[in-house]
Amino acid sequence: MGILLDTKPRRQEAESFARHGGIGRILVCLDQSSFSDAALRHASSIAKTFGSTITLLYVLQPAHETAVWHTTDVFSWEIARKEAGAYLEQLQAKTAQATGLQVDWRLEQGHPAERILLLARELGAHLIVLGSHGEGGARQWGLGSTAQQVLSVVRASVLVVRGPGGHAQDGAAPKRLLLPLDGSLRAESVLPTAARIARAQGAEILLAHVVAEPCMTAMLRADDDLERARQVATSLESSAVRYLDDLRHQLGRQGLAVRTIVVRRADERQSLLNVVLAEGVDWVVLSAHGSTCNRAQSSGSVTTHMLAHSSVPLLVLQDLPEPETDRAREFAEKDMAPERRASLLRASSTEAHA
Repeated sequence: MGILLDTKPRRQEAESFARHGGIGRILVCLDQSSFSDAALRHASSIAKTFGSTITLLYVLQPAHETAVWHTTDVFSWEIARKEAGAYLEQLQAKTAQATGLQVDWRLEQGHPAERILLLARELGAHLIVLGSHGEGGARQWGLGSTAQQVLSVVRASVLVVRGPGGHAQDGAAPKRLLLPLDGSLRAESVLPTAARIARAQGAEILLAHVVAEPCMTAMLRADDDLERARQVATSLESSAVRYLDDLRHQLGRQGLAVRTIVVRRADERQSLLNVVLAEGVDWVVLSAHGSTCNRAQSSGSVTTHMLAHSSVPLLVLQDLPEPETDRAREFAEKDMAPERRASLLRASSTEAHA
């Protein structure tokens, strides 16, 4: 996870990245698939922990975007609209009763990823919850098209939920949370949120760090150079153990069950995926960026890889302060093709129900 930093002298700076463990409004993206069913169960669990407001979102493709225009298409679309509205009303009542929280819903028309992003910005959603795949199912490893499009530009925190097959197969509350840390304040900014979830669910926290194992390359081929690199890695490994132990003691004083693990491998990203499987992890909780932060990107390389390949839900907490988030969004939109920007800004017919 990169070079460890001595963060103790700079603890006060962490407030610029931390969200103090609060999640006010959750936007749950639904499509009547098993993935979105699991997403709603996980979202409800988080909402009960934080007392969040929940907005249920369903996006319909407009009738005029069907491949061939027929009068019957209009009627079919109207039937689909009414069925989606009834589906949302049913889920609203069920979710409100189960959580005791405020639940509303939105039925939108347009491109799913665009509507998700625009509505999240409109509502000021603190967390977007969506399934890794849609109604088409998981035909291949990775993410569905809508999830990919949302995650490529989203500037809010997200929870990506896998369908049945993970450790928490029935959408039950997580019992073991993995927190990958690289020693940066950005990575540590997930601690307040993770601590609240762990306390509410009685979950164990597993703090993890990966030390890169030096490998022989064209630039590192002399025995002496390779040995020095390995000595540095050994020193980093010892520092990582002390660093995670310090955090374990801090969290332990809050009454939380915490374990630490330091892995020394050449492939950092695959090592984290191996930990998920070996330790029976239910959720991975990590920051969007780590010690090296490219503000033009919605997430760093480790987070992006985990989103694409993890077999369990990932809670990715946005670490960029709001002014930086706005600048990053403007940067991204400036680089879009004009027709794409117009599409993002185009208003769609919207129905809102409280």
